Amino acid sequence: MVYKRHFTKSAFTIVELLVVIVVIGILAAISIVSYTGISQKAVASSLQSDLSNASTVLKMYQIDNSAYPNSVTDCPTPSTGNICLKASSGNSYPNYSANNTSNPQTYSLTAINNGQSYTVTNNSKPISLDSLASAPLSPVADWLATPTGDHYGNYYDLVTKKYATVTRATPKTIFDPSTSKIYDVPANYLGVNPRSDGKNGSEGVIEEGRTNYLLSSSFEADGNSDGVSDNWAYWANYPKGTPTSSLVSGSVHGTKAQRIQYTGIASDNYLIFYQGSAVGTFAVGDNATGSVYIKGTVSGTTAAGLMVLAYNSGGTLLNFVQSAPIALTSAYQKVSLTYPNLPATTSYVSLRVISTPMASGDTVDITVDAVQLEKGTFATSYIPTTNTTITRDADVVTVPTSNWNGNASTILGITGPSSNLNDGRIFEWVNAALSNYSLMRTLPASPSLSAIGATVEGGTTTTITGYRVFGLSWAQGAKVTTYNNGIQLNQSAGTCPSFSDGNATAWIGSYNGSYLWNAPIQRLIVYNSVLSSGDVSNVTNVIQNGP
Repeated sequence: MVYKRHFTKSAFTIVELLVVIVVIGILAAISIVSYTGISQKAVASSLQSDLSNASTVLKMYQIDNSAYPNSVTDCPTPSTGNICLKASSGNSYPNYSANNTSNPQTYSLTAINNGQSYTVTNNSKPISLDSLASAPLSPVADWLATPTGDHYGNYYDLVTKKYATVTRATPKTIFDPSTSKIYDVPANYLGVNPRSDGKNGSEGVIEEGRTNYLLSSSFEADGNSDGVSDNWAYWANYPKGTPTSSLVSGSVHGTKAQRIQYTGIASDNYLIFYQGSAVGTFAVGDNATGSVYIKGTVSGTTAAGLMVLAYNSGGTLLNFVQSAPIALTSAYQKVSLTYPNLPATTSYVSLRVISTPMASGDTVDITVDAVQLEKGTFATSYIPTTNTTITRDADVVTVPTSNWNGNASTILGITGPSSNLNDGRIFEWVNAALSNYSLMRTLPASPSLSAIGATVEGGTTTTITGYRVFGLSWAQGAKVTTYNNGIQLNQSAGTCPSFSDGNATAWIGSYNGSYLWNAPIQRLIVYNSVLSSGDVSNVTNVIQNGP
């Protein structure tokens, strides 16, 4: 009998096959993640390299032409004043701006690729604009105050990776309390400070146009070497002795400040240091506000203060207002005083830095700088003058609205403290064809937001304390809901009308250069839907302490 031998073939079990498939999947996932990470790093390196090279090209162009180019994407054959910057594959330069009227001249250039964004300026290395995540719940716009230079910058949309458009033909300044210094801001940029409560992020300050009516607001020139800056003087026979005056270093803006030292003698008078506007610069009904940066000490019974005085064209004093005593410190502080509704026949105004009546042995040692005299009910940022008045244009900040939903939206705005709100708006969204308005202005039949400072109209100055997250939601045919720090305040009595997005324009911090907010704004976030109260609260909790 012949026996057949049987051979058994070995095979993988189902469990073994599943294990192999899972292992292959894990390895593939790791490979994909690794590749993605390597690819993102390669893109970042490419963007930084392009911007570093572009910075060199721009600076060489400035040396050769005494100005930066008007455009960097005039390719392939640029016209006069423009250049053609080459970018690596996949990279592009969507945003470039230059200011050739400032000193020094400045530029800002942004490069993007596959959602990654980097920016470079005349005084910075390439900086990533993607380290900050957009707000939760997928907004269609998330405008964040972003520095692009030393204390100046713009609003940058974390969603579309684009900058807002800033229009202001003249330079301005911004004061940073953390350094006690005033910084110059080139035309067509915003003044940008670190957030003033110490939390993360920056804040843009959008201001109205103003004029400094003093004939000399700084203390750089002393033509006769008497220690008193040109166009400034002491009031005759006040005080009885002779003050010691000197122009000293350590200015809040510029190089020199005015130091005044005096020791009282028996039966002494006021110490009065003053300058006035030109005849015909003020009139009945105007509001005049004087401001000064001041530091120092006083002793005895005397105190430092400000006075604003109204005169007719013949030099006759009509009336005046006087501040409370100033609590002086060793650091500069800004002190202001308003004379509201100037009297009949007013023609010009004088601003005085004074001490109250002194006794023998009382001492005054104060330093003043960056003085300003404006029309308005509060002081704005400093406008330097030499021997004539100087006017600063208003900040106008516009943003695109093409992807927004005008008939259903929620908008949140983060603003800092200020006592300078007068006819102010955090945000304005206007459809010119329909004449309809959106946040942060009162909609038809919607509640007034003046109680929380989101709309201030009618000439009343309103104070905002601390950082606030203001919000408003609306939908066509529904009630309008307002929020303050994530808490629902109220709803409108009526419903919101139709508000198409066609032909719409939006402004941050103003309405086309009027109704200026005059307070710090850190962020504005736009959603294409009506968020629930819970969602508004959640977003507020995420963003209120900074990005």
